Amino acid sequence: MASITKGSGFLNKFVTGTVFQNANLGFYVATIRSTADGSNTAVDLRAVDGDAAGEANQLVELAVQGVNAIAYFAPSGTAGTLALVVDNSFHNADSIAKVLESLTGVGTDTAVAVADQLTFA
Repeated sequence: MASITKGSGFLNKFVTGTVFQNANLGFYVATIRSTADGSNTAVDLRAVDGDAAGEANQLVELAVQGVNAIAYFAPSGTAGTLALVVDNSFHNADSIAKVLESLTGVGTDTAVAVADQLTFA
């Protein structure tokens, strides 16, 4: 009977504190800011998430659609952070930032970084 050993199973990738995935996925955290003047004023995403009846095309929705996110998480807070899982064949941190900065109400102070964890809080 065949068995899987640590030497031959899953490329030895079961390591704590490491993001590993089997597809070409990219994990990013965007800090959406409303300015382009260096003041780094965050957008309160709770105010632009489209959670009220009839609200369509709000900022969170447009951001997620713009980068064609596979998954996302927008924490309920004032920090303006948006965690995104995207297809890395099409995006990197710079391309995501450009998409976000093209949206009305988003400034060029917006920052996008590769997430080093799957905990996006």
